[in-house]
Amino acid sequence: MERFVVGKEEKRRRWLNVGWGLLFSGAMVIAITVGHEQDPERYSSFLWWSVVWIFGAANLGNLLFLLRYLRTVDDHCIELAPGKLRFLSAGNWSELEFEQVSALRLFRSRGKLRHIQLLLKNRRGIRLEGYQDLDRLAQCLQDALPGKLMS
Repeated sequence: MERFVVGKEEKRRRWLNVGWGLLFSGAMVIAITVGHEQDPERYSSFLWWSVVWIFGAANLGNLLFLLRYLRTVDDHCIELAPGKLRFLSAGNWSELEFEQVSALRLFRSRGKLRHIQLLLKNRRGIRLEGYQDLDRLAQCLQDALPGKLMS
């Protein structure tokens, strides 16, 4: 049985995304502030407060989602067992029988595997991303699901 955990690179990437969002929001607020100083009629204080509130709420939401993700991902892993994929998180586990999977898709960008999608017979999908050694996980899934790889 093989076990895969979420990698440190994924956690770092998510922190960087929140940082870029905060930086972009700050740049927009500064641009509106400069515009308001130069032309108060065109860039009203209502526009400034709207931008501040919207970007503030969006960044706060992003941060809360990130903190929730980081809290749950530390004890999360997936295990490849014979005939099934087991998801373990916070002491709870669920299993996916391989016979429920209708297709396996690998998504690559610039030659690097970015995520794996398992398409189920009930037309739902499971996206696997951010795990350490994602290439090994993909190979194990291809071996466990012969003939189900879609290009």
